[in-house]
Amino acid sequence: MKEFILVTIFLFLVSNLSYTSEKIETGLYIKVDQVGYHINEEKYVIVTAPSKNFVIKRVSDNKQIFSGLLKGPISDYDSGDKCYIGDFSKLMEPGEYYIETDGAGISYKFKIGDNILRDVLHKTLYSFYLQRCGTEVKDDNGFSHSACHFKPALLHPSLLEKGEINVTGGWHDAGDYGKYVVNSGISTATLLYAYERYTSKLKDFKFNIHETNKSMPDILKEAKWNIEWMLKMQRQDGAVYHKVTTERFPEMHKKPEDDIAQQYIYEITTTATGNLAAVAAIAVRIYKDFDSEFADKCLNAAEKAWRFLYYHPGQIPKGGFKNPAGTNTGQYSDGFDGDERFWAATELFLTTGKDSYREYILKNYNYWQPLISAPAYWWEVYVLAMFSYLYSERKDKDLEFIQKIKEDLTKHVDSLLERIENNGYKYILEEKDYIWGSNSIALNYAINLLVASEILNNDKTEKYRQGARETLHYLFGRNPFSKSYITGIGTNYVRNIHHRPTVSDNIEEPYPGLLAGGPNMKKNDPVLKQLSFDTPAAKCYVDDTGSYASNEVAINWNAPLVYVITSLM
Repeated sequence: MKEFILVTIFLFLVSNLSYTSEKIETGLYIKVDQVGYHINEEKYVIVTAPSKNFVIKRVSDNKQIFSGLLKGPISDYDSGDKCYIGDFSKLMEPGEYYIETDGAGISYKFKIGDNILRDVLHKTLYSFYLQRCGTEVKDDNGFSHSACHFKPALLHPSLLEKGEINVTGGWHDAGDYGKYVVNSGISTATLLYAYERYTSKLKDFKFNIHETNKSMPDILKEAKWNIEWMLKMQRQDGAVYHKVTTERFPEMHKKPEDDIAQQYIYEITTTATGNLAAVAAIAVRIYKDFDSEFADKCLNAAEKAWRFLYYHPGQIPKGGFKNPAGTNTGQYSDGFDGDERFWAATELFLTTGKDSYREYILKNYNYWQPLISAPAYWWEVYVLAMFSYLYSERKDKDLEFIQKIKEDLTKHVDSLLERIENNGYKYILEEKDYIWGSNSIALNYAINLLVASEILNNDKTEKYRQGARETLHYLFGRNPFSKSYITGIGTNYVRNIHHRPTVSDNIEEPYPGLLAGGPNMKKNDPVLKQLSFDTPAAKCYVDDTGSYASNEVAINWNAPLVYVITSLM
Protein backbone atom coordinates (compact mmCIF):
# COMPACT_ATOMS: atom_id res chain seq x y z
CA MET A 1 0.00 0.00 0.00
CA LYS A 2 2.86 2.35 0.91
CA GLU A 3 4.55 1.68 -2.46
CA PHE A 4 1.26 2.32 -4.28
CA ILE A 5 0.84 5.69 -2.56
CA LEU A 6 4.44 6.72 -3.43
CA VAL A 7 3.96 5.75 -7.09
CA THR A 8 0.67 7.67 -7.20
CA ILE A 9 2.31 10.78 -5.73
CA PHE A 10 5.20 10.47 -8.21
CA LEU A 11 2.86 10.14 -11.19
CA PHE A 12 0.84 13.14 -9.99
CA LEU A 13 3.99 15.28 -9.71
CA VAL A 14 5.23 14.24 -13.15
CA SER A 15 1.85 14.87 -14.77
CA ASN A 16 1.55 18.21 -12.98
CA LEU A 17 5.04 19.26 -14.17
CA SER A 18 4.14 18.21 -17.70
CA TYR A 19 0.91 20.18 -17.53
CA THR A 20 2.72 23.27 -16.21
CA SER A 21 5.20 23.12 -19.08
CA GLU A 22 2.60 22.52 -21.76
CA LYS A 23 0.19 25.24 -20.68
CA ILE A 24 2.79 27.91 -21.48
CA GLU A 25 2.91 28.42 -25.22
CA THR A 26 6.24 27.47 -26.79
CA GLY A 27 8.37 30.54 -27.33
CA LEU A 28 5.97 32.83 -25.50
CA TYR A 29 8.58 33.98 -23.00
CA ILE A 30 11.81 32.39 -24.26
CA LYS A 31 13.09 33.92 -27.49
CA VAL A 32 15.83 32.37 -29.63
CA ASP A 33 17.03 32.49 -33.21
CA GLN A 34 15.02 29.62 -34.71
CA VAL A 35 17.64 29.07 -37.42
CA GLY A 36 20.53 28.89 -35.00
CA TYR A 37 23.99 30.07 -34.07
CA HIS A 38 27.47 29.56 -35.44
CA ILE A 39 29.77 27.48 -33.28
CA ASN A 40 32.25 30.22 -32.41
CA GLU A 41 29.99 33.23 -32.08
CA GLU A 42 28.42 34.83 -29.01
CA LYS A 43 25.04 33.23 -28.30
CA TYR A 44 22.20 34.78 -26.32
CA VAL A 45 18.66 33.89 -25.31
CA ILE A 46 16.10 36.51 -24.26
CA VAL A 47 13.55 35.62 -21.57
CA THR A 48 10.65 37.97 -20.82
CA ALA A 49 9.27 36.30 -17.68
CA PRO A 50 11.02 36.61 -14.30
CA SER A 51 13.64 33.85 -14.29
CA LYS A 52 17.06 33.29 -12.76
CA ASN A 53 18.38 30.24 -14.59
CA PHE A 54 18.06 28.49 -17.93
CA VAL A 55 18.98 25.05 -19.22
CA ILE A 56 19.63 23.87 -22.76
CA LYS A 57 18.48 20.41 -23.81
CA ARG A 58 19.21 18.37 -26.89
CA VAL A 59 16.17 17.77 -29.08
CA SER A 60 17.01 14.15 -29.93
CA ASP A 61 17.00 12.84 -26.35
CA ASN A 62 15.97 15.80 -24.12
CA LYS A 63 19.30 15.49 -22.31
CA GLN A 64 20.48 18.63 -20.51
CA ILE A 65 23.65 19.86 -22.19
CA PHE A 66 24.16 23.33 -20.68
CA SER A 67 22.92 25.56 -17.89
CA GLY A 68 23.43 29.23 -17.14
CA LEU A 69 22.31 32.31 -15.26
CA LEU A 70 20.00 34.98 -16.62
CA LYS A 71 21.04 38.59 -16.14
CA GLY A 72 18.60 41.45 -15.85
CA PRO A 73 16.01 42.55 -16.25
CA ILE A 74 16.68 45.23 -18.84
CA SER A 75 13.65 47.41 -19.47
CA ASP A 76 13.34 47.45 -23.25
CA TYR A 77 11.61 50.72 -24.09
CA ASP A 78 10.79 49.92 -27.73
CA SER A 79 8.86 46.75 -26.86
CA GLY A 80 7.76 47.45 -23.29
CA ASP A 81 9.25 44.10 -22.23
CA LYS A 82 11.49 43.34 -19.28
CA CYS A 83 14.27 41.23 -20.77
CA TYR A 84 16.48 38.70 -19.00
CA ILE A 85 19.53 37.76 -21.05
CA GLY A 86 21.25 34.39 -20.97
CA ASP A 87 24.70 33.80 -22.46
CA PHE A 88 25.44 30.32 -23.82
CA SER A 89 28.46 31.21 -25.96
CA LYS A 90 30.44 28.40 -24.33
CA LEU A 91 28.10 25.79 -25.82
CA MET A 92 29.97 24.90 -29.01
CA GLU A 93 28.85 21.34 -29.66
CA PRO A 94 27.00 21.08 -32.99
CA GLY A 95 23.44 19.89 -32.65
CA GLU A 96 19.77 20.83 -32.33
CA TYR A 97 18.56 22.21 -29.01
CA TYR A 98 15.83 24.01 -27.09
CA ILE A 99 15.93 26.14 -23.92
CA GLU A 100 13.86 25.76 -20.79
CA THR A 101 13.44 27.83 -17.60
CA ASP A 102 11.36 27.46 -14.45
CA GLY A 103 8.01 29.08 -15.01
CA ALA A 104 8.68 30.37 -18.56
CA GLY A 105 8.13 27.23 -20.61
CA ILE A 106 10.40 26.26 -23.47
CA SER A 107 11.82 27.90 -26.57
CA TYR A 108 11.51 26.92 -30.17
CA LYS A 109 14.26 24.60 -31.32
CA PHE A 110 17.47 25.92 -32.89
CA LYS A 111 20.75 24.58 -34.24
CA ILE A 112 24.39 25.20 -33.48
CA GLY A 113 26.69 24.53 -36.40
CA ASP A 114 28.99 25.88 -39.07
CA ASN A 115 26.62 25.79 -42.04
CA ILE A 116 23.33 27.02 -40.59
CA LEU A 117 22.79 29.91 -43.03
CA ARG A 118 23.12 28.04 -46.30
CA ASP A 119 19.46 27.05 -46.60
CA VAL A 120 18.37 30.55 -45.61
CA LEU A 121 20.53 32.07 -48.34
CA HIS A 122 19.10 29.63 -50.86
CA LYS A 123 15.51 30.60 -50.02
CA THR A 124 16.14 34.35 -49.90
CA LEU A 125 17.97 34.40 -53.22
CA TYR A 126 15.40 32.12 -54.81
CA SER A 127 12.68 34.58 -53.79
CA PHE A 128 13.94 36.96 -56.49
CA TYR A 129 13.34 34.29 -59.13
CA LEU A 130 9.82 33.81 -57.74
CA GLN A 131 9.25 37.57 -58.15
CA ARG A 132 10.03 37.47 -61.88
CA CYS A 133 7.63 39.26 -64.18
CA GLY A 134 6.97 38.70 -67.88
CA THR A 135 7.83 35.01 -67.91
CA GLU A 136 6.62 31.67 -66.65
CA VAL A 137 7.89 30.90 -63.14
CA LYS A 138 8.42 27.19 -62.46
CA ASP A 139 8.78 25.71 -58.98
CA ASP A 140 8.68 22.10 -57.82
CA ASN A 141 6.65 23.02 -54.73
CA GLY A 142 3.90 24.79 -56.65
CA PHE A 143 4.99 28.40 -56.24
CA SER A 144 4.55 28.94 -59.95
CA HIS A 145 2.64 31.06 -62.41
CA SER A 146 2.20 31.43 -66.14
CA ALA A 147 3.82 34.24 -68.11
CA CYS A 148 2.43 37.57 -66.96
CA HIS A 149 2.46 41.24 -68.00
CA PHE A 150 4.02 40.47 -71.37
CA LYS A 151 2.14 43.03 -73.45
CA PRO A 152 3.72 46.42 -74.30
CA ALA A 153 2.85 49.20 -71.86
CA LEU A 154 1.36 52.52 -72.92
CA LEU A 155 2.94 55.85 -72.13
CA HIS A 156 0.56 57.38 -69.61
CA PRO A 157 -1.96 59.91 -71.03
CA SER A 158 -0.57 62.56 -68.67
CA LEU A 159 2.66 62.64 -70.74
CA LEU A 160 3.29 64.70 -73.86
CA GLU A 161 4.82 61.58 -75.40
CA LYS A 162 2.51 59.02 -76.95
CA GLY A 163 2.92 55.39 -77.88
CA GLU A 164 3.80 52.05 -76.34
CA ILE A 165 7.05 50.37 -75.26
CA ASN A 166 8.00 46.78 -74.58
CA VAL A 167 9.09 46.90 -70.93
CA THR A 168 8.55 43.23 -70.08
CA GLY A 169 10.79 41.48 -67.59
CA GLY A 170 12.19 42.54 -64.24
CA TRP A 171 10.88 41.68 -60.80
CA HIS A 172 7.51 42.40 -59.25
CA ASP A 173 8.45 45.07 -56.76
CA ALA A 174 6.64 43.87 -53.65
CA GLY A 175 3.22 42.43 -52.85
CA ASP A 176 1.89 44.08 -56.00
CA TYR A 177 2.84 43.68 -59.66
CA GLY A 178 4.31 47.10 -60.29
CA LYS A 179 7.93 47.75 -61.26
CA TYR A 180 9.73 50.85 -60.01
CA VAL A 181 13.21 51.90 -61.18
CA VAL A 182 14.19 53.68 -57.96
CA ASN A 183 13.50 50.59 -55.85
CA SER A 184 15.02 48.27 -58.42
CA GLY A 185 18.17 50.38 -58.23
CA ILE A 186 19.13 49.79 -54.61
CA SER A 187 17.83 46.20 -54.73
CA THR A 188 19.88 45.17 -57.74
CA ALA A 189 22.95 47.10 -56.60
CA THR A 190 22.91 45.39 -53.21
CA LEU A 191 22.95 41.97 -54.89
CA LEU A 192 25.77 43.07 -57.19
CA TYR A 193 27.76 44.43 -54.24
CA ALA A 194 27.29 41.11 -52.44
CA TYR A 195 28.80 39.30 -55.41
CA GLU A 196 31.58 41.85 -55.90
CA ARG A 197 32.67 41.68 -52.24
CA TYR A 198 32.01 38.00 -51.52
CA THR A 199 32.76 36.40 -54.87
CA SER A 200 34.23 33.25 -53.37
CA LYS A 201 31.00 32.54 -51.50
CA LEU A 202 28.61 33.23 -54.37
CA LYS A 203 30.34 32.26 -57.60
CA ASP A 204 29.36 28.59 -57.26
CA PHE A 205 26.21 29.06 -55.16
CA LYS A 206 23.22 27.53 -56.95
CA PHE A 207 19.59 28.27 -56.17
CA ASN A 208 17.83 26.40 -58.97
CA ILE A 209 16.78 29.17 -61.31
CA HIS A 210 15.86 28.12 -64.83
CA GLU A 211 18.70 29.68 -66.81
CA THR A 212 20.85 27.88 -69.35
CA ASN A 213 24.06 29.96 -69.09
CA LYS A 214 26.30 27.65 -67.07
CA SER A 215 29.32 29.95 -66.95
CA MET A 216 27.57 32.77 -65.09
CA PRO A 217 26.88 32.52 -61.33
CA ASP A 218 23.19 32.18 -60.46
CA ILE A 219 23.06 35.46 -58.53
CA LEU A 220 24.35 37.31 -61.60
CA LYS A 221 21.84 35.59 -63.87
CA GLU A 222 19.07 36.73 -61.56
CA ALA A 223 20.34 40.31 -61.28
CA LYS A 224 20.76 40.46 -65.06
CA TRP A 225 17.08 39.61 -65.49
CA ASN A 226 16.18 42.81 -63.68
CA ILE A 227 18.91 44.99 -65.20
CA GLU A 228 17.62 44.12 -68.67
CA TRP A 229 14.25 45.50 -67.64
CA MET A 230 15.80 48.66 -66.21
CA LEU A 231 17.58 49.25 -69.54
CA LYS A 232 14.23 49.05 -71.34
CA MET A 233 13.00 51.96 -69.21
CA GLN A 234 15.61 54.34 -70.68
CA ARG A 235 14.75 56.84 -73.41
CA GLN A 236 17.03 57.58 -76.34
CA ASP A 237 18.21 60.81 -74.70
CA GLY A 238 19.36 58.90 -71.61
CA ALA A 239 16.48 59.80 -69.28
CA VAL A 240 14.73 56.97 -67.47
CA TYR A 241 11.01 56.48 -66.86
CA HIS A 242 10.04 56.22 -63.21
CA LYS A 243 7.78 53.16 -63.17
CA VAL A 244 5.43 50.86 -65.02
CA THR A 245 2.18 49.88 -63.26
CA THR A 246 -1.53 49.66 -63.77
CA GLU A 247 -3.45 52.72 -62.60
CA ARG A 248 -4.73 50.86 -59.54
CA PHE A 249 -3.47 47.95 -57.49
CA PRO A 250 -5.18 44.68 -58.52
CA GLU A 251 -7.33 42.74 -56.07
CA MET A 252 -5.39 40.65 -53.56
CA HIS A 253 -6.69 37.35 -54.97
CA LYS A 254 -5.54 38.11 -58.53
CA LYS A 255 -2.78 35.88 -59.93
CA PRO A 256 0.06 37.52 -61.88
CA GLU A 257 -1.14 36.08 -65.21
CA ASP A 258 -4.71 37.25 -64.52
CA ASP A 259 -3.68 40.86 -63.96
CA ILE A 260 -4.50 41.98 -67.49
CA ALA A 261 -5.45 45.61 -66.82
CA GLN A 262 -3.57 48.11 -68.99
CA GLN A 263 -0.08 48.91 -67.73
CA TYR A 264 1.27 52.43 -68.09
CA ILE A 265 4.74 53.94 -68.20
CA TYR A 266 5.05 57.09 -66.12
CA GLU A 267 7.19 60.19 -66.55
CA ILE A 268 10.96 60.36 -66.51
CA THR A 269 12.64 61.32 -63.24
CA THR A 270 16.21 62.27 -62.44
CA THR A 271 16.10 59.91 -59.45
CA ALA A 272 15.32 56.97 -61.75
CA THR A 273 17.96 58.16 -64.22
CA GLY A 274 20.60 58.31 -61.48
CA ASN A 275 19.65 54.83 -60.29
CA LEU A 276 20.08 53.32 -63.73
CA ALA A 277 23.40 55.10 -64.24
CA ALA A 278 24.77 53.70 -60.98
CA VAL A 279 23.50 50.13 -61.40
CA ALA A 280 24.62 49.92 -65.02
CA ALA A 281 28.08 51.22 -64.08
CA ILE A 282 28.44 48.54 -61.40
CA ALA A 283 27.24 45.92 -63.88
CA VAL A 284 30.05 46.82 -66.29
CA ARG A 285 32.65 45.77 -63.72
CA ILE A 286 30.93 42.54 -62.82
CA TYR A 287 29.64 41.23 -66.14
CA LYS A 288 32.63 42.05 -68.37
CA ASP A 289 34.16 38.61 -67.71
CA PHE A 290 30.89 36.74 -68.30
CA ASP A 291 29.10 38.69 -71.05
CA SER A 292 31.17 41.45 -72.62
CA GLU A 293 28.38 42.47 -74.98
CA PHE A 294 26.02 43.03 -72.05
CA ALA A 295 28.74 44.93 -70.15
CA ASP A 296 29.23 47.24 -73.15
CA LYS A 297 25.49 47.79 -73.33
CA CYS A 298 25.46 48.74 -69.64
CA LEU A 299 28.36 51.17 -70.04
CA ASN A 300 26.62 52.91 -72.90
CA ALA A 301 23.40 53.19 -70.87
CA ALA A 302 25.20 54.47 -67.77
CA GLU A 303 27.09 57.19 -69.63
CA LYS A 304 24.03 58.18 -71.60
CA ALA A 305 22.07 58.54 -68.36
CA TRP A 306 24.88 60.64 -66.87
CA ARG A 307 24.91 62.96 -69.86
CA PHE A 308 21.22 63.58 -69.36
CA LEU A 309 21.83 64.39 -65.68
CA TYR A 310 24.74 66.67 -66.57
CA TYR A 311 22.72 68.71 -69.05
CA HIS A 312 19.69 68.79 -66.74
CA PRO A 313 21.08 69.90 -63.35
CA GLY A 314 17.65 70.64 -61.88
CA GLN A 315 15.48 67.87 -60.45
CA ILE A 316 12.88 66.41 -62.81
CA PRO A 317 10.09 66.69 -61.89
CA LYS A 318 10.56 69.47 -59.39
CA GLY A 319 9.87 68.18 -55.89
CA GLY A 320 9.97 64.54 -57.00
CA PHE A 321 7.55 62.17 -58.71
CA LYS A 322 3.86 62.35 -57.84
CA ASN A 323 1.12 60.09 -59.16
CA PRO A 324 -1.10 61.81 -61.74
CA ALA A 325 -4.85 61.95 -61.13
CA GLY A 326 -6.43 58.52 -61.39
CA THR A 327 -3.31 56.57 -60.36
CA ASN A 328 -2.87 55.16 -56.86
CA THR A 329 0.04 52.71 -57.19
CA GLY A 330 3.39 53.21 -55.46
CA GLN A 331 5.02 56.62 -55.83
CA TYR A 332 8.57 56.23 -54.50
CA SER A 333 8.63 59.99 -54.36
CA ASP A 334 11.97 61.54 -53.47
CA GLY A 335 12.32 65.30 -53.31
CA PHE A 336 16.13 65.33 -53.53
CA ASP A 337 18.13 63.75 -56.36
CA GLY A 338 21.62 64.84 -55.21
CA ASP A 339 22.37 61.45 -53.67
CA GLU A 340 21.39 59.61 -56.86
CA ARG A 341 23.64 61.89 -58.90
CA PHE A 342 26.52 61.38 -56.45
CA TRP A 343 26.06 57.61 -56.50
CA ALA A 344 26.00 57.58 -60.30
CA ALA A 345 29.17 59.68 -60.56
CA THR A 346 30.95 57.50 -58.01
CA GLU A 347 30.17 54.21 -59.74
CA LEU A 348 31.06 55.66 -63.14
CA PHE A 349 34.40 56.88 -61.78
CA LEU A 350 35.17 53.52 -60.16
CA THR A 351 34.34 51.77 -63.45
CA THR A 352 35.93 54.16 -65.96
CA GLY A 353 38.39 56.32 -64.01
CA LYS A 354 37.38 59.40 -65.98
CA ASP A 355 38.39 62.75 -64.48
CA SER A 356 34.96 64.31 -64.95
CA TYR A 357 33.41 61.81 -62.54
CA ARG A 358 36.31 62.11 -60.12
CA GLU A 359 35.96 65.89 -60.02
CA TYR A 360 32.22 65.63 -59.39
CA ILE A 361 32.83 63.36 -56.39
CA LEU A 362 35.44 65.63 -54.80
CA LYS A 363 33.34 68.71 -55.40
CA ASN A 364 30.16 67.28 -53.87
CA TYR A 365 30.93 64.78 -51.11
CA ASN A 366 31.02 67.42 -48.39
CA TYR A 367 27.29 67.94 -48.88
CA TRP A 368 26.79 65.18 -46.29
CA GLN A 369 28.04 65.92 -42.80
CA PRO A 370 28.88 63.44 -41.40
CA LEU A 371 29.49 61.26 -44.44
CA ILE A 372 28.02 58.19 -42.74
CA SER A 373 25.28 58.55 -40.16
CA ALA A 374 22.41 56.34 -41.36
CA PRO A 375 21.62 53.18 -43.29
CA ALA A 376 21.08 53.20 -47.03
CA TYR A 377 17.47 53.20 -48.24
CA TRP A 378 15.87 53.79 -51.62
CA TRP A 379 15.57 57.53 -50.97
CA GLU A 380 19.08 57.74 -49.40
CA VAL A 381 21.66 56.09 -51.65
CA TYR A 382 24.77 58.22 -51.04
CA VAL A 383 25.85 55.67 -48.41
CA LEU A 384 26.16 53.11 -51.21
CA ALA A 385 28.56 55.45 -53.01
CA MET A 386 30.73 55.97 -49.91
CA PHE A 387 31.09 52.25 -49.31
CA SER A 388 31.73 51.43 -52.95
CA TYR A 389 34.51 54.02 -52.95
CA LEU A 390 36.09 52.39 -49.90
CA TYR A 391 36.04 48.89 -51.40
CA SER A 392 37.35 49.88 -54.82
CA GLU A 393 40.91 48.89 -55.66
CA ARG A 394 41.47 51.92 -57.90
CA LYS A 395 44.84 53.55 -57.24
CA ASP A 396 43.67 57.08 -58.07
CA LYS A 397 41.19 57.45 -55.22
CA ASP A 398 41.42 60.54 -53.04
CA LEU A 399 43.11 59.69 -49.72
CA GLU A 400 41.60 62.62 -47.83
CA PHE A 401 38.10 61.58 -48.86
CA ILE A 402 38.79 57.98 -47.81
CA GLN A 403 40.08 59.07 -44.42
CA LYS A 404 37.01 61.22 -43.83
CA ILE A 405 34.66 58.34 -44.66
CA LYS A 406 36.53 56.04 -42.29
CA GLU A 407 36.47 58.57 -39.45
CA ASP A 408 32.73 59.15 -39.78
CA LEU A 409 32.03 55.44 -40.24
CA THR A 410 33.92 54.66 -37.03
CA LYS A 411 31.82 57.09 -34.99
CA HIS A 412 28.64 55.78 -36.56
CA VAL A 413 29.23 52.05 -36.02
CA ASP A 414 30.51 52.57 -32.48
CA SER A 415 27.19 54.28 -31.69
CA LEU A 416 25.40 51.26 -33.18
CA LEU A 417 27.30 48.92 -30.86
CA GLU A 418 26.20 51.06 -27.93
CA ARG A 419 22.58 50.79 -29.08
CA ILE A 420 22.81 47.01 -29.26
CA GLU A 421 24.38 46.79 -25.82
CA ASN A 422 21.60 48.86 -24.23
CA ASN A 423 18.70 47.16 -26.02
CA GLY A 424 16.81 44.41 -24.22
CA TYR A 425 16.74 42.29 -27.37
CA LYS A 426 20.29 43.27 -28.41
CA TYR A 427 18.69 44.90 -31.45
CA ILE A 428 20.04 47.73 -33.54
CA LEU A 429 16.96 49.91 -34.03
CA GLU A 430 15.89 52.98 -32.08
CA GLU A 431 12.24 53.94 -31.70
CA LYS A 432 12.41 56.36 -34.66
CA ASP A 433 13.48 53.51 -36.95
CA TYR A 434 10.25 51.53 -36.58
CA ILE A 435 8.68 52.80 -39.78
CA TRP A 436 7.53 51.15 -43.01
CA GLY A 437 10.14 48.47 -43.79
CA SER A 438 11.85 48.66 -40.38
CA ASN A 439 13.29 45.16 -40.77
CA SER A 440 15.24 46.29 -43.84
CA ILE A 441 16.45 49.39 -42.00
CA ALA A 442 17.98 47.06 -39.41
CA LEU A 443 19.65 45.01 -42.16
CA ASN A 444 21.13 48.09 -43.80
CA TYR A 445 22.48 49.15 -40.42
CA ALA A 446 23.98 45.65 -40.22
CA ILE A 447 25.66 46.23 -43.59
CA ASN A 448 27.26 49.36 -42.12
CA LEU A 449 28.70 47.21 -39.33
CA LEU A 450 29.96 44.60 -41.79
CA VAL A 451 31.64 47.26 -43.91
CA ALA A 452 33.34 48.58 -40.78
CA SER A 453 34.53 45.08 -39.88
CA GLU A 454 36.13 44.67 -43.30
CA ILE A 455 37.46 48.19 -43.91
CA LEU A 456 38.43 49.86 -40.63
CA ASN A 457 40.94 47.24 -39.52
CA ASN A 458 40.72 48.16 -35.84
CA ASP A 459 40.37 46.11 -32.65
CA LYS A 460 36.56 46.03 -32.88
CA THR A 461 36.34 43.93 -36.05
CA GLU A 462 34.69 40.96 -34.34
CA LYS A 463 32.37 43.22 -32.32
CA TYR A 464 31.11 44.79 -35.54
CA ARG A 465 30.44 41.36 -37.06
CA GLN A 466 28.70 40.21 -33.90
CA GLY A 467 26.53 43.31 -34.01
CA ALA A 468 25.45 42.34 -37.51
CA ARG A 469 24.72 38.79 -36.34
CA GLU A 470 22.42 40.14 -33.63
CA THR A 471 20.23 41.62 -36.37
CA LEU A 472 19.79 38.21 -37.98
CA HIS A 473 19.07 36.62 -34.60
CA TYR A 474 16.29 39.17 -34.05
CA LEU A 475 14.76 38.67 -37.49
CA PHE A 476 14.94 34.88 -37.16
CA GLY A 477 12.87 34.84 -33.96
CA ARG A 478 14.68 36.39 -31.02
CA ASN A 479 12.16 39.22 -30.88
CA PRO A 480 9.03 40.20 -28.93
CA PHE A 481 6.81 37.94 -31.05
CA SER A 482 9.13 34.89 -31.07
CA LYS A 483 8.43 34.92 -34.79
CA SER A 484 10.76 34.62 -37.75
CA TYR A 485 10.01 37.49 -40.10
CA ILE A 486 11.09 35.43 -43.15
CA THR A 487 8.60 33.03 -44.72
CA GLY A 488 9.63 29.38 -44.55
CA ILE A 489 12.52 30.11 -42.18
CA GLY A 490 12.45 28.80 -38.61
CA THR A 491 9.56 27.05 -36.86
CA ASN A 492 7.21 29.94 -36.17
CA TYR A 493 7.41 32.21 -39.21
CA VAL A 494 5.17 34.84 -40.78
CA ARG A 495 2.48 33.30 -42.94
CA ASN A 496 -0.11 35.90 -43.91
CA ILE A 497 2.10 38.23 -45.92
CA HIS A 498 0.66 40.99 -48.08
CA HIS A 499 1.68 39.34 -51.35
CA ARG A 500 -0.72 38.70 -54.19
CA PRO A 501 0.95 35.54 -55.58
CA THR A 502 0.76 33.99 -52.10
CA VAL A 503 -2.88 34.97 -51.58
CA SER A 504 -3.98 33.76 -55.01
CA ASP A 505 -2.18 30.41 -55.39
CA ASN A 506 -4.44 28.19 -53.22
CA ILE A 507 -1.39 26.83 -51.38
CA GLU A 508 -1.45 27.04 -47.59
CA GLU A 509 2.23 27.93 -47.33
CA PRO A 510 3.37 31.44 -48.30
CA TYR A 511 5.96 31.94 -51.00
CA PRO A 512 9.28 31.10 -49.25
CA GLY A 513 12.24 33.30 -48.43
CA LEU A 514 10.40 36.63 -48.26
CA LEU A 515 11.10 39.19 -45.53
CA ALA A 516 8.09 40.94 -43.99
CA GLY A 517 8.45 44.70 -43.55
CA GLY A 518 8.18 44.54 -39.77
CA PRO A 519 6.87 46.77 -36.97
CA ASN A 520 5.66 50.19 -38.06
CA MET A 521 4.81 52.64 -35.30
CA LYS A 522 3.10 54.97 -37.80
CA LYS A 523 0.35 52.36 -38.27
CA ASN A 524 -0.19 53.21 -41.93
CA ASP A 525 -2.93 50.67 -42.62
CA PRO A 526 -6.39 49.78 -41.21
CA VAL A 527 -5.15 46.61 -39.48
CA LEU A 528 -2.42 48.42 -37.55
CA LYS A 529 -4.82 51.22 -36.65
CA GLN A 530 -6.82 48.69 -34.64
CA LEU A 531 -3.91 48.26 -32.24
CA SER A 532 -4.07 50.13 -28.96
CA PHE A 533 -2.85 53.73 -29.23
CA ASP A 534 -0.07 53.02 -26.71
CA THR A 535 1.29 49.90 -28.43
CA PRO A 536 5.11 50.09 -28.21
CA ALA A 537 6.92 50.70 -31.50
CA ALA A 538 8.47 47.22 -31.72
CA LYS A 539 5.04 45.61 -31.33
CA CYS A 540 3.23 47.59 -34.04
CA TYR A 541 3.10 44.53 -36.25
CA VAL A 542 0.34 42.09 -37.25
CA ASP A 543 0.81 38.91 -39.29
CA ASP A 544 -2.22 39.73 -41.41
CA THR A 545 -2.60 39.97 -45.18
CA GLY A 546 -4.35 43.30 -44.77
CA SER A 547 -1.43 44.90 -42.97
CA TYR A 548 0.44 46.17 -45.98
CA ALA A 549 2.34 48.65 -43.79
CA SER A 550 3.90 45.93 -41.62
CA ASN A 551 3.49 42.62 -43.45
CA GLU A 552 4.14 43.34 -47.11
CA VAL A 553 7.32 42.08 -48.76
CA ALA A 554 9.64 43.96 -51.13
CA ILE A 555 12.77 43.35 -53.20
CA ASN A 556 14.67 46.14 -51.45
CA TRP A 557 14.06 44.38 -48.13
CA ASN A 558 15.22 40.98 -49.34
CA ALA A 559 18.36 42.34 -50.99
CA PRO A 560 20.11 43.48 -47.76
CA LEU A 561 19.00 40.21 -46.16
CA VAL A 562 20.89 38.34 -48.89
CA TYR A 563 23.90 40.61 -48.39
CA VAL A 564 24.10 40.15 -44.61
CA ILE A 565 23.56 36.38 -44.77
CA THR A 566 26.25 36.05 -47.44
CA SER A 567 28.77 38.04 -45.43
CA LEU A 568 28.16 36.04 -42.25
CA MET A 569 27.74 32.63 -43.89
